[in-house]
Amino acid sequence: MKIKSVIASIIILLSLASLINPFNAAADEKVVYVVPIAETVEKGLLAFLERAVEEAEEAGAEAIIFDVHTPGGVVDAADGIGKLLTGTDLKTVAFVNKKALSAGAYISLNTDEIYMVPGATMGSAAIIDQQGNTAGKKAESYWIAAMKAAAVESGRDPIYAQAMADESVDLSELGAGKGELLTLTADQALEVGYSEGTVKNLNELLEKLGFEDAEIRNVNETFAEKLARFITHPVVIPILMTIGSLVGA
Repeated sequence: MKIKSVIASIIILLSLASLINPFNAAADEKVVYVVPIAETVEKGLLAFLERAVEEAEEAGAEAIIFDVHTPGGVVDAADGIGKLLTGTDLKTVAFVNKKALSAGAYISLNTDEIYMVPGATMGSAAIIDQQGNTAGKKAESYWIAAMKAAAVESGRDPIYAQAMADESVDLSELGAGKGELLTLTADQALEVGYSEGTVKNLNELLEKLGFEDAEIRNVNETFAEKLARFITHPVVIPILMTIGSLVGA
């Protein structure tokens, strides 16, 4: 009986040890966050992404994959998002899931790696201000410099980033002569070094990155964050300002 008791005690101790063993499978499981960057880029999106990045950092994630599908948006919001992405120590990946235009291109260039689905596009970085108007020359000059700097920071040739925002650059070989803004297809982006690869879907991307067995955590917007995005939308802001002026009159 004593031998049985000793054996039982050993089994219990081994079981407990396995729970705290730093080399067990659960402890070694990689965590990857997937965060959408969809629709218009505005201040509400920046606030949402700040929360998502903070959660990923606190969880000790291996990487954050940003699922990008946006026509662009507001300059100052894009600038803030760019600083957010370059400021984290986590690996950041832009998954251009159809389009990363204007501010979306800038955001993608501020990640560590870019992957695109077949038929995806990136570029055409014309900018608008918080009121939804086309930005002036001063803002345009800043934006061109910011696009180039983002490309240089990520080790990419800045001429293509400049051509996305500057109509004076002639890249006729890529379908963007003078007077036109550059928009890259998935094949063109891969050719000029603005993409690390073309993948069919998120699962293929995870496999390519070596995260096929990782725990995937999707971060979605809360109701409050969705409301904030609606209120800070560049089309909605002028309407709210007009209503405010009428009420205050």
